[in-house]
Amino acid sequence: MAKYIYICAPILLVLFGSADLFAQEKFEKESRIKQRDVPPKALEFIDSVNVKTKLKWYVEEGMNRRSIEAKFRQNKKRYSIEFDTLGHVEDVEIELLQAELTTAINDAINNQLKKDCLKYKIEKIQVQYSGTEQALLAKLKNRPSSEKLIVKYEVVVKCTSKNKVELLEYLFNDTGTVLSTSTIVFKNSSHLEY
Repeated sequence: MAKYIYICAPILLVLFGSADLFAQEKFEKESRIKQRDVPPKALEFIDSVNVKTKLKWYVEEGMNRRSIEAKFRQNKKRYSIEFDTLGHVEDVEIELLQAELTTAINDAINNQLKKDCLKYKIEKIQVQYSGTEQALLAKLKNRPSSEKLIVKYEVVVKCTSKNKVELLEYLFNDTGTVLSTSTIVFKNSSHLEY
């Protein structure tokens, strides 16, 4: 038995130790839903945001989770507010232009992409805010909040590597460190839909 452990341990160490080097697959399917199918708590949050433009509701199904999303445009920006299936707000995403990023974040993203891809094209950038319901509401209303938000950047990239072209989703923290990389797997609706 001890011999078996000695043989397997290095193999497991290599497998799990190198897991971060490989992108995981990300599958998301979005489907429109009617307002009557949205959890009341999510509706209450959106009512308090006071969105003045047309708002669409989606259910988003991934490999291991399901969530509700409200999408709308406001002040020439695309917003996506994600809720769990009970209607608790999880995060707020706002689409950005690359030129809107700070130089430090922009450089960190480009350096990572140059390392991973022979050629790349950034398809979409979203700043993602998460935190308490009060802090997210304050952010959406451009009001100060004593509670801090966690800021991340979600970047969708068409990446050409040696043998293939993939659509990858990177998640960076607020200092430009890569938190995760996923290969986007398409099926039916696109995540980019609004």
